[in-house]
Amino acid sequence: MASMGAGYLDVEPLVRQVKYGGYVNKLLQNICASEGLSKLGVKADLQQRIIDKLQHYVKTKNTPAYQRLKSMIEHPSTILPQAGMASASSSVAGTPVPPSPYLGLNGPYNTGGGASCFRPLGHPRIEFKSSPYFDIQEQIGNPSACEVMTQHRHTVKMIIRPQDYPILSKASSDETLRVMVFCAGETAGRQDISFPHQSEIKVNGGEVKANLRGLKNKPGSTRPVDITKELRFNPQAYSNSVEMTYALTNKKFYLIIYVVKAVLVADLVQKLSTGKRISEAAVLEDMRSKARDTDIVATASALSLKCPLSTLRIDLPCRSIACRHNQCFDATSYLQLQEQGPTWLCPICNNPAPFEHLAVDEYVQNILKQTSKSIDQVIIQPDGKWELNARKKDNPQPSRPSDGVASDSDDDLVEITKSGDNVRMGTPRVAPSLPTNGTPSHQSREQSSSSSVPARDSLGSTSGKRPISAVIDLTSSGDEEDEPIARQPKRQFTGNGYGAPSASTPVYRPPPPPSLTYPSR
Repeated sequence: MASMGAGYLDVEPLVRQVKYGGYVNKLLQNICASEGLSKLGVKADLQQRIIDKLQHYVKTKNTPAYQRLKSMIEHPSTILPQAGMASASSSVAGTPVPPSPYLGLNGPYNTGGGASCFRPLGHPRIEFKSSPYFDIQEQIGNPSACEVMTQHRHTVKMIIRPQDYPILSKASSDETLRVMVFCAGETAGRQDISFPHQSEIKVNGGEVKANLRGLKNKPGSTRPVDITKELRFNPQAYSNSVEMTYALTNKKFYLIIYVVKAVLVADLVQKLSTGKRISEAAVLEDMRSKARDTDIVATASALSLKCPLSTLRIDLPCRSIACRHNQCFDATSYLQLQEQGPTWLCPICNNPAPFEHLAVDEYVQNILKQTSKSIDQVIIQPDGKWELNARKKDNPQPSRPSDGVASDSDDDLVEITKSGDNVRMGTPRVAPSLPTNGTPSHQSREQSSSSSVPARDSLGSTSGKRPISAVIDLTSSGDEEDEPIARQPKRQFTGNGYGAPSASTPVYRPPPPPSLTYPSR
């Protein structure tokens, strides 16, 4: 803007606006025609004529003419097209025009507002999608075209001198100002940030560690490369070298460097908390309308108070205004995840959930305010009323009795008792008051086992309770036996390998062999 305090006219902001303001040839031609300048030539010629005229007005201190030209630059849509523009345009169209590498800004990245994207001047079809994490402040240098390289490697190089761009001196002291490298392919429509698949970036000879591919099979998840720490801002005349080496490309790419103002996640969360909201009344009305639908059987459902991304309790519940579910996610966790790899998909229903569609759910927010931090789930009734999930408190899991006695209702338990040196395994008795079909009675079980159970064990087993230490669960085994097979007693062997006979057992002795006599000759 011009500073009229002491007759000083600041021309630099207008020069940058003419170069990088996104003006098309027609608007530049209208400005030139209004100032009596030639309308012929390429865009760079038109821009230079306007800049020279500005500097002439400043040098001659022609304030009225300067203000008139300044107004046309800031509000070009108010300029009426001059007569003969069609013929001039046709003559320009007949002149070969080389592709201009200049790219400009025209979108929400500019704090002054505008369209929803920023586009390169030399190629109006290329438009970059917006991002809430940074605002473009100024373009550094001219864009570099990365030609198609199907077989060989190629390197594009850009030189940045801090003395040529005063904003770089601010970036050295302001942490929110970052110097970032953007890249996009030459295709129609609004473009995501996209680098060649095989590429690397070097600043002053050192490789920049950055993910140039984004998430696999997730277009648009690539972030611009921050090179602020690799640049040298002192001395001011130092030439910083920015190089990108790439290979095996089948389309053209454009490499652009911008100074951006980073937006913190905390600031986005604050903006979200004061932005769009889904009212509690709207949520309740939606629940009740579903409950009244005769084609839908409405039942109580559980609502988790934990974020599905961080598994921590939700602080600021939000969801997309297009989501049909009541489950929310935490705003901070979601925005931190999108900052690392922007996909902008709802983690619950996987539908698009861009930042401008996020809203705070007041229904879930009120539940969070009325419950303690130890509560991680509530039950939602079809009419919208909610209650604590007290199932665990009302129906606790059965625990072991403190007196060491098991209950008679354990039908799947098997009792093991010891009788001398033998072990007996039997099925627990059933109380007489609980007869069942197909189950032997208490008396029949006792008679079948009375021959093998000592009296002291029988006395203890007639009680309705069993010591818990003598009860094990064998439900996982199908081999249950009433009586273990008694093994034959082992024989004792002597050192010579023959069994030693007892005193009552006669010893068998084989008779002596018969004597043989031979007749004499």
